[in-house]
Amino acid sequence: MSVESLVRDISILDTNSELEFLHEFKNVPASMACTTQSVEKDIIKNQIWDICKNTGLIQLREPLPLDIVYMFPHNDAIGKDWDSHNNNFVNFIKKYDINSVLEIGAGSCKLAEKFLENNSGYWVGLEPNHDYKKVDIENFELVREWFDESYNLDKDYEVIVHSHILEHIYNPITFLENVRDKMSDNMLHIFSLPNFKYSLSNKFTNQLNFEHTILLTEDIVDTLLKRVGFEIVDKGYNDGLPSVFYACKKTKKNDVKFDTQIYKNNKSMFLDFVMFYQKEIENLNQKIEDFKGEIYLFGAHIFSQFLIYNGLNVNKIKNVLDNSEMKQGNRLYGTNFKVLSPKVLENKTDVAIILKVANYKNEIKTDIVDNINKSVTFWE
Repeated sequence: MSVESLVRDISILDTNSELEFLHEFKNVPASMACTTQSVEKDIIKNQIWDICKNTGLIQLREPLPLDIVYMFPHNDAIGKDWDSHNNNFVNFIKKYDINSVLEIGAGSCKLAEKFLENNSGYWVGLEPNHDYKKVDIENFELVREWFDESYNLDKDYEVIVHSHILEHIYNPITFLENVRDKMSDNMLHIFSLPNFKYSLSNKFTNQLNFEHTILLTEDIVDTLLKRVGFEIVDKGYNDGLPSVFYACKKTKKNDVKFDTQIYKNNKSMFLDFVMFYQKEIENLNQKIEDFKGEIYLFGAHIFSQFLIYNGLNVNKIKNVLDNSEMKQGNRLYGTNFKVLSPKVLENKTDVAIILKVANYKNEIKTDIVDNINKSVTFWE
């Protein structure tokens, strides 16, 4: 199934800059979710990635419409790494003695839940897309609205918060300007986003996709905030789920230039990533060919999709495994694989798992070895 996409043929950070082609990924599923719809309805599209020569920003040339990309929910933020990130980010917020919060993109509402456990005040979460669960938290309000220039703050807030949202925004300048315009001079802007430099240099496959259409490395974000009119008050770093925390206040716009080294660093990092997986998938395909037992893919998400659309031999793969109950029993979008719980591995004696799941690897591997099957072979 095809769909008309947007076209970004100029840099979204510098309209005077030249774009340079980097790479094209073929036959990429439009959604990273799981679904019950027939496979014929899945949308598949090539991804072309360019880099802005002036800013070093890597961007997707043809993003898909938001209603296609986010048609199905998939990020229920389960597991120890997400839980640790949320605890650390809430503690980062609490450093500023905050009592009233507006959150953009509340998702599963777990930040609000943690913040309000032992804290007075109130938290309003904007989440226009999906309900992950029934939310019954005292002093919490879930609002089904988008945050844009037309949204009006109906309460006195001390901070505007968002977590792993900025990298999903198609126009980060407009988004940040809207945040700044809504803020009073004494409000804070606190957010978390992936540590892209760390993750991509460590070959994590969940960094650039139809949801993350821009590579917002820390040096780009630092400069972008100053240009839009934010002063960085504080930063924090989360390790398990690699993230950067920012606390900012409103200030004057600054026409600071992007460091020319950003372009060189990001181009090299991206092309190293592409070359790595060209070789890595060749190695995996040889292992698949040689192995005589059952083979599974872990991660009903971009982790499995990325390997498949880059040439992984799926003929001998039995199923895709995932710990998320919202995914189990459904089909991984863009594939024919039904998603199962890793509990199906119990009592199996000759079984291998392809475990290319970024920072979640140790958590998943430990759970399988300790609680399900000690004899599994892991291809990491």
